[in-house]
Amino acid sequence: MLKKIKFAPLLLAALLCAAVPGAWAGRLRVLATTDYIAALAKAVGGDKVSVDYLSPAGFDADGYSPRPQDIFKVHQAQLFLMIGLNLEDWARDVVDAANNPHLIKAQIYHGIKLLDKPTGPINYSFGDIHPYGNPHFQTDPEDGGIMAKNIYKALVYADPSNQAYYAKNLADFEARLTKAEARWKAELAPYKGEAILPYHESWHYFAEAFGFVDPNPPFTIEEKPGFVPSPRRIEDVIQDGKAAHVKLVITEPYYDVSIGQAVAKGIGAPCVVISLYGIGANPKETGYISMMNYIVGKVARALKESAAHAG
Repeated sequence: MLKKIKFAPLLLAALLCAAVPGAWAGRLRVLATTDYIAALAKAVGGDKVSVDYLSPAGFDADGYSPRPQDIFKVHQAQLFLMIGLNLEDWARDVVDAANNPHLIKAQIYHGIKLLDKPTGPINYSFGDIHPYGNPHFQTDPEDGGIMAKNIYKALVYADPSNQAYYAKNLADFEARLTKAEARWKAELAPYKGEAILPYHESWHYFAEAFGFVDPNPPFTIEEKPGFVPSPRRIEDVIQDGKAAHVKLVITEPYYDVSIGQAVAKGIGAPCVVISLYGIGANPKETGYISMMNYIVGKVARALKESAAHAG
C-alpha cells in the first residue's frame, strides 16, 4: 500500500543544502532500499562505491515509513537500487521529494522466476498482496546470483570506466556463492521433503530452493497477507499443520511472534524467528553469504532438534 509522506519545506531545504559526506568523495554513491541489496552492491562494487541503505536493518522493508533524512540520502546518491514489484511503494515519494534529476534508478528483480503471481481480478481486500509476484526472493541463492548480476549491470551503466573491476568482483562473488550454495544444500539435505509453515509468504523461495514442502492448506499462518489471523484461523492452521506433519514454523520479528509460537506449540513443532533483513542488526550477518549462513544454520539446527525429539 502506498504510504504518502509529507516533509516540512524548511527542513527539506536544509537537508538538500547539507554537505556531501566525506566518506562518499571520489566513489560512486550507491543507495539501496534494504540491507541485503546494499550488501550485494558492496560485494560487486568493492572500494569503487560508497553504499548506504534506507530501511533500517531488522525492519520489514514492506512496511517502512521513510524519515526526512532519507530525502538527503536520495538527493546525494548517483545510483538507487530497489527490489521492485511494489515492495517499496514508499520509495517513490522519497525519490520525488529528493529532486535529484541525475539519479539512476534500477530494480533488481529482472530475470528472477517469480512465484505467487495472483490470477484473476485483485484488490486490496485480499490483503497486502503483490500483484506482480512475490518479492521475498532473497533466500534463494540462485536468485542471489541474479540480483548480483543485475547490480553489476547497474554499476557499469552508472560508472562504465570501472567495468573490468566490477566484473572481477562479480566473478569472485559468484564463485564464493556457488561453494556456499553447495554447502547449504548439503546441510539441509537430510530434511528435504519436510513441511515448513511460515507466518507470512516470505519463505516460498527458500522452500523451493532447498526442497521443503509448503503444506497446502495452509500456505501461511496468515489468512490474508498483512492481516493478523483470527483465533479461528489459528486453530484451523494448527489442525491442518498436524495433518500435514509440519516440522518447523518460521516467523519474523516484525510480526507478532507469539502467534507463530502458539501455532508451533499446537502442532508440536519448533518455531524459529528469523529476520529477512538482518544484515547489520545481527553481528553474524555481515553480507549476503553470511546472511544465508545464519538462516540455513538456524533452520537446520531447529529441524535437527525436531527430528531428535520425534525419535
